[in-house]
Amino acid sequence: MDKVVLGQRIAEARGDVGMTQEGLGHHAGLDRTAISRLEKGDRKLNVTELVEIARALGKPLAYFVTDPVPAAVSRRTDGAHAHASTRALEVDLSQFAADVRALMAMNLVEPVQRDAGAGVPRSHSAAENAAARIRRQLGADSGPIDDLGRACERLGLYVFGSPLGDGGPDGACVEVSGEPATLGAAVINSNAPSGRRRMTLAHELGHWQFGDAYDSEASTKSEQMINSFAIHFLAPRAGVRQVWNAHAERPDRDKALIVGAAFRLSWSATIGQLSNIGLISQEARRGLSEDEPRAGDYLHLGLSWPEELAPGYLSPGFVAATLEGYTSGRLTQARTIELLRGTLDVEELPAVSPLSLDDLRGSFAGHDV
Repeated sequence: MDKVVLGQRIAEARGDVGMTQEGLGHHAGLDRTAISRLEKGDRKLNVTELVEIARALGKPLAYFVTDPVPAAVSRRTDGAHAHASTRALEVDLSQFAADVRALMAMNLVEPVQRDAGAGVPRSHSAAENAAARIRRQLGADSGPIDDLGRACERLGLYVFGSPLGDGGPDGACVEVSGEPATLGAAVINSNAPSGRRRMTLAHELGHWQFGDAYDSEASTKSEQMINSFAIHFLAPRAGVRQVWNAHAERPDRDKALIVGAAFRLSWSATIGQLSNIGLISQEARRGLSEDEPRAGDYLHLGLSWPEELAPGYLSPGFVAATLEGYTSGRLTQARTIELLRGTLDVEELPAVSPLSLDDLRGSFAGHDV
């Protein structure tokens, strides 16, 4: 990696943890001037020094040595005014995207071809049609999507649930390469409420599907249209009507609670969609928005749903690909643990069979020894 880029990453990581150059030098066995020269790109860094710096800053080695993901910059805003948790999102997104790209380069995950002509919908009806098309692609009916993370993965979008704090940024996604066949990486704030996490991921799926970072015709209404896509993807018109009509004898508030639980939506998303499809009036929507339910209101009706995208969540396919890399000998134990982001300990990794004599012979095929 370029010395200047490496130096910038060291400086950024040091700033993230609030450590001085002198403090970092103490941990790495270097003086302050050496750290200063490193961050300016004026000094080379050997592997041992980089290992100590990475350990001191709490970052994986890959954070410092992996080339940046080209698409990451195009979707992000000016970091000069970013909140600390937004900076954390940036770091997580860049690293997770680089890890997905690394697995793709090793043929451990397969890239997908998206519709090159797809752009952000220009109307709510177009957004609803796009949601219906993608649900058909998944083979989903009009009911709830029970495992949203796995559904996104099938569409080429891998997900990491990072604890970015209450009130932190909701999430973001990027492409992992500029090739026609590629994958996406999304980071979702796993500290947000469950319904909000699902809505955020559906929103990022819209960004991924429409390739909006590269859509020169996209207007300032793009976010609104992608939100429209997201709610119709999570709670399609026909499915919501079916649940609503199945409980026609109940008060509107109870029916709204049942719809929200069935499709795992936040209260605001639930009543917004009920209004969108004409099941409640704007006046009723305003009244329900002022009567936000408590957890006990759902439980009183016997309603509950499982937590999704909780802290530490990783797409199952990403986990499986990483473990395949480990068991096949393509990933070291340390790199495997790093990729899995604490979801497994060393003792929990699959047993790896020692190489047989035939395996060793195959390794030397075509070489003179």
